[in-house]
Amino acid sequence: MQKEELAYSQKQKLDLYCTEKPGMPLIVCIHGGGFFSGGKDDDRCLQTAALLTEAGFNCASIAYSLANGDDRFSQWPRNLFDVADAVQFLQEYAADSHYDARRFAFIGFSAGCCLSNLYMQGGEAMFKQLNYETRWFRPRALVGFYGPYDFSIRQAERRSEDAEINRLHSPRYWLNKRTDQPPPALHIQGDEDQTVLPDQHEGFRADCESRGYAFEEIVARGFGHTFAPRDTNNQGELLDTGPQIVNFLQRHLQ
Repeated sequence: MQKEELAYSQKQKLDLYCTEKPGMPLIVCIHGGGFFSGGKDDDRCLQTAALLTEAGFNCASIAYSLANGDDRFSQWPRNLFDVADAVQFLQEYAADSHYDARRFAFIGFSAGCCLSNLYMQGGEAMFKQLNYETRWFRPRALVGFYGPYDFSIRQAERRSEDAEINRLHSPRYWLNKRTDQPPPALHIQGDEDQTVLPDQHEGFRADCESRGYAFEEIVARGFGHTFAPRDTNNQGELLDTGPQIVNFLQRHLQ
């Protein structure tokens, strides 16, 4: 697994992990941390990069603008714009590398899942409404771990006092505005999660199923928040979502 650190904007960087086989798809990994912590080389991202490159995919793990601890929304929507900038950079950089940027997907953890889902569901209409001029590229799929989906019903300490921010920051709002079929999603949720409550996962599933959108799930029994693709719960029970993640991505990217 070869790693290359690249600046995709004046302030932000990404780590690109490439396989030796040219022309393989690209997975964009976005870390979690409540929108105010975490990094592109945290344990979950490193494990994900190893999993994906071993399976023959390329992986780009990106950094984005982090809020201060007093207001998790202080960098909204700059953090989402960073995701768009990174995707555009990776599309353009493909000419100098050996991956197929036309076949790309997201894998995101918690806040990173939310940002991935916002990018995917909102599309060009979202960036136009947010007054950000950027090219939008359609991903082929999303793998999400315990991602916030609807901020209007989150715990009081985890949502904004501004109802408009809660609305625009919610993938649910943008998914329910769609008139086309979105890319398929695989969402992974711990049934004992007290940070992103399971009702967020259940809402995502219900909206997709009611509209006939492709949705797959893994419910991690005995798991709370912030677990990796391969991890153990408090009882020492092993969960390895790697094979299902790889199978899902292979089906939708290859």
